[in-house]
Amino acid sequence: MRAGYAVPFNRIGDFDTLNPAPGDDAFLALGPDFQRLEDIDDDLTLALTERYFLGGLGQFQLRGFRGRSVGPRRAILRQVGGNVFTPVGRSSVDGACDDSFDGLGPFWSGNLNGACNDIDDKDIDDFEDLDETDVIGGNKFASATLEYRFPISETVGLQGVAFMDMGNAFDETQPNLFDVTEWRYGTGAGVQWFSPFGPLAVVLGFPLDKLSVEDSPVFEFSIGGSAF
Repeated sequence: MRAGYAVPFNRIGDFDTLNPAPGDDAFLALGPDFQRLEDIDDDLTLALTERYFLGGLGQFQLRGFRGRSVGPRRAILRQVGGNVFTPVGRSSVDGACDDSFDGLGPFWSGNLNGACNDIDDKDIDDFEDLDETDVIGGNKFASATLEYRFPISETVGLQGVAFMDMGNAFDETQPNLFDVTEWRYGTGAGVQWFSPFGPLAVVLGFPLDKLSVEDSPVFEFSIGGSAF
């Protein structure tokens, strides 16, 4: 069982954001999906570089998922004014979803599939298009591992492993990091070799609750690390 909780000494709101530009008010008037940078996720306290991202092998191990791919998601944004942002695919003319090729569309389009996210979407079920989201990480995480190791060759230090990993990262608005119904689950098998150059691992994992934007299976190779 592993868990982490980061407490910042200052808030994101303590730092200066982009300067406004003429016309910003016109973009804000298009609707709630157009907001100033400091008003988007203003309840987050931890900088992106300090947040927890789970997945893969290593310190924040969650096998079955690619490294740094598990955690809270937000809509991918684009800048429309000096300090105004909106989800990709939203029209800068009327604020409507215009994520399609229609002459002007490519200027603001995402993947041209006709679906747009809202700027305040947070839960997975809220998003219209997961392909137009990014993982922003959490200020806390919890994870656990069930693992069975068995010898393949004691002479050369080769062993097999079967596992189930579980856990997730949570943002500042999600208080219960031990809510297992919100955890992600991955399983798979691999081979570990305690070589003269250090431990080597090859793992093939499968997410049990795969999202449309995630790969399955996931192959990973690692040299050393805390996972051993």
